[in-house]
Amino acid sequence: MFPWTHRLKNIDKGCCKPVAEEEQLNKIFDRFDSNRDGHLSWEELKSAYNSLGMSFPGLRALKALCVADENRDGYISQKEFIKLTRKNPRK
Repeated sequence: MFPWTHRLKNIDKGCCKPVAEEEQLNKIFDRFDSNRDGHLSWEELKSAYNSLGMSFPGLRALKALCVADENRDGYISQKEFIKLTRKNPRK
């Protein structure tokens, strides 16, 4: 057993909040929804990845659509976006 583990018993497990609250995610979504239609298109996603300085923004946008577009309409809705951000990227 490690010598510092006795201190871990007193940590409040409920003290930590998720990094990005739903309100923050909505603001991020709105920032990149350039035409304000409530959906992120491939072009808007590509622009978002580009503005974040990511490499291959077009491919990243395509992958995001493949992963998040549950109803296969070619767009990511706000609900799909929030769900995407809460997925475990390692799975």
